[in-house]
Amino acid sequence: MFSVKAAVWYGHRDVRVEETSRPSASPGHVVVEVRYAGICGTDRHEYVGPVFIPTARPHRLTGKTAPLIIGHEFCGVISEVGDGVTGWHTGDRVTANGTLSCGKCEACLSGRYNVCEKLGFLGVNLNGAFAEYVEVEAARLFRIPDSVPMRDAVLTEPLACGIHATKLMGGVGGQDVVIVGPGIIGIGALLAARHDEARGILVIGVGDLRRELVESLGGSYFDLGVGDPSQAVREWSHGRMADAAYECVGSQAALDSCVSMLKPGGKLMVMGVFEHPPTLRMNDFQEGERRLFTSQAHTSEIQEALDRIEAGEIDVGPLITREVTLDTLVKDGLEELMRNGERHIKVIIDIQEKGAD
Repeated sequence: MFSVKAAVWYGHRDVRVEETSRPSASPGHVVVEVRYAGICGTDRHEYVGPVFIPTARPHRLTGKTAPLIIGHEFCGVISEVGDGVTGWHTGDRVTANGTLSCGKCEACLSGRYNVCEKLGFLGVNLNGAFAEYVEVEAARLFRIPDSVPMRDAVLTEPLACGIHATKLMGGVGGQDVVIVGPGIIGIGALLAARHDEARGILVIGVGDLRRELVESLGGSYFDLGVGDPSQAVREWSHGRMADAAYECVGSQAALDSCVSMLKPGGKLMVMGVFEHPPTLRMNDFQEGERRLFTSQAHTSEIQEALDRIEAGEIDVGPLITREVTLDTLVKDGLEELMRNGERHIKVIIDIQEKGAD
C-alpha cells in the first residue's frame, strides 16, 4: 500500500500533516488525485472545535471517530475506478459533493440526500480531501468542463450553497435582498441573488475590506462600524425594508440584525454555522408572518456553479485570497484564518504543488 501525505485532525488546534495509506476504490467509488482543496468555514470551526467531528461516539453513518483527514471542498483527476462505476474513467477532471448519505431514508429516496437522517460529510465524518488522494462515491461527482481551470473549480462547492439556499426561498427575483457576512458564503449568496435578478442587494460587514469586491459584483455595501444596520437598510430600500435576508455568519448579533431588517412577510435564510445555540426572536416572526428558512449544503447545484463559471458569469479569481500547500496548511492557512479571517474570502491549498489544471 502506497503512503500519501494528508492533513489529519486529532483535536483542538491539532492538525498534523503526515504520511497515511493511499485509499483504494471500493465498489461504486473512485479515487481522485486531489489538485486543489478549499478551506471551508466548517474546517475553521472544527480546527478550534470539535463541532461535528466525532471524538467519542462513532458517527451514525460511517462508524468513524477522530483522528481523520479533514477537507471537503476539492477538485482533481480520477486515478482509480471501483467496480460497478460507469461513465467515469481515469484522467477525468472532477469535483464532488462532499455529503455522505444512507440512500435508504425518505429524504434520500426523494432526492434530498443533503438532509439524510444519517447525514455525514467527507472530512468531518470520513477521511476527506486535504490529502494527495481521496476516495469519493461516484454518484457525487461532477465533470469539470475543459475550459474551466481546476483552480476555479475548487470554489464551486461554496458557490453551490448560495444557489441552493436561494432556490429554497423560492427565489429572490425583483426583491430587496440583504446579506449579513461578506465571506465566501455571503459572496456566493450575492452571486446567486444577482443571477436571480434581485432588485437590489445590500451586503453588511465589518470594515471596508470587502466594499470594492461587493460593488464590483453588483451589490451595495454597508460597514457595521459606522451606524445602525437596520436604519441603513431602511434608507437603502427607501423605507420598504428587506424582502429577504441571508445570515452568513453564525452569530447571535448577525441573526438579530437580520430579523430587524425584514419587512412583514419577509424571508430569513440562515446559512451560518453556530458554535453556540442562538436565541430567535420568535414573536417578531409570528407578528409579521415572517418566514424562517435554513439551508444544508446543496444537491445538484455544483453543476450550476460550473455552468456559470464556464459561461463567464462568475469570475472566481478575486475570491481566492491566499494559496498554501499541505505543508504550510496549518501555519499559513488555518492559523492565518484565526488571526486575520476578515482579510480572506477563500484560502485554497495546492495539494500537488504543481499549479496544474
